[in-house]
Amino acid sequence: MGPYRILRLVNRGGQGSVYLGYDKRLHRRVAIKIYPLPADRAARLRLLREAQLVARMQSAKVVQIHDVIESREHLAMVMEYVPGCDLEEFLVSVHPSLASVLTIAADIAGALTVARQQRIVHGDLKARNVLITTTGRVKLTDFGIARHPAAAEGTAGSLSSISPEQYLGKSLDERSDLFALGCLLYRMLGGVQPFFRDGVLDTRALLEGEPAPLETLVAADVELPPGLVNLVTALLQKAPANRPSGTRVVRQVLRRVARGIPLAANNSLLREARPCFRPESADDLPPPVPADLAREGRSRLASAAEGQPGRRRLLKLIARPWPAVAAGLASAAGLACLLTLPPNPTRVHIEAPVLQLDAGAELPAEVSGRWLVEEVSEAMREQLGPLLVTGPIGATPVTTLYGDPALREPPEPPTERLQLGLRCIDLLCVFAVTRNSGGRQANQQAVLFADMSSRQWRDIVRTTTRALYP
Repeated sequence: MGPYRILRLVNRGGQGSVYLGYDKRLHRRVAIKIYPLPADRAARLRLLREAQLVARMQSAKVVQIHDVIESREHLAMVMEYVPGCDLEEFLVSVHPSLASVLTIAADIAGALTVARQQRIVHGDLKARNVLITTTGRVKLTDFGIARHPAAAEGTAGSLSSISPEQYLGKSLDERSDLFALGCLLYRMLGGVQPFFRDGVLDTRALLEGEPAPLETLVAADVELPPGLVNLVTALLQKAPANRPSGTRVVRQVLRRVARGIPLAANNSLLREARPCFRPESADDLPPPVPADLAREGRSRLASAAEGQPGRRRLLKLIARPWPAVAAGLASAAGLACLLTLPPNPTRVHIEAPVLQLDAGAELPAEVSGRWLVEEVSEAMREQLGPLLVTGPIGATPVTTLYGDPALREPPEPPTERLQLGLRCIDLLCVFAVTRNSGGRQANQQAVLFADMSSRQWRDIVRTTTRALYP
């Protein structure tokens, strides 16, 4: 499918099928979810807009969207592949410790904060959509029915995470996702769904009743922090107005409770979840192929029709006197040298990046002006081949063949000029790159967060740069 190779089916759900894929350009595994497009044109356009909206979220706590591919009948979301397990698989096998519960809840609340910044309601915050990674952290995925709050009427999510207003078909907002978070917290602490009876949703309990007190569901020797119990009670309020106003309040409570846990209990999630991780097979990754061969390899084998005249010419050459043969071999050697010369590099001038960083912005240690130039240059090499970079930062080293300046050839003007900029206010950063080539100008921008890993910064900077070279 385009540059992606489908390896195997991962899961088949009500909204679409998820496949494990491989990106041949960036040499990485990806998850590809394929949705059937609705027949109604307006519904198709809405689904595509939602996919593009979700793709704009950039956070370590949200599964990243790498690409959105549309065809006549289907839409494919190419996403970050997350090894590990989902929360449903984890809870079926493990009763998590309090430290693990707090880690999971804090990461989910962080993901909902990112969604809120894009005015997105997840609407289906169930255990299957919470992924536990092999680093012991959590990512939120499958914003398949996500909507702007104003357009979220009548959205039906999974019964395990449905809020009273969602069940009644009313408008949704961030507080609907907080209700679902309360359901997950209740289940992780008490071991059961709050409004289920014998495995079935009790709609009367959802709309009018109260779940059993958490204290009655845990062992007698387990003491739940009162602040956490009060938070779950607040999240499960029937009326959205009675729930916490946003994720900030939730995260403050979770941090306060976490400070009361012994340090020895930290990082327990990875230890507890590791037995639940799905096995990774070497067959799920295509064998590596040298990048230059995959990108530039061309057949040099002559066809049968071309081979016969060449063979006749070779016989004539053998029949010549030896001096002629030597001259022919010299000519062939010269031709071989020409064929093996590297292509002329593209001349690129990159101006010094303009950095505007707020005093409170704490970026990954690697991020700097030179780092931006190097990552942008590497992304361009993937698209254009060899480069000769000029500019005040990160220029390609030049070998001087003549000491006398009068004997040096004047440098050729660059064919590409790039301007880079990075502006950060608190946790929010905007990376911008402008390309000037052939009298034309093009721009690309991307939003990043200061708490992202350096690898995520690198991927976003390179992807943004490559978008200038379709």
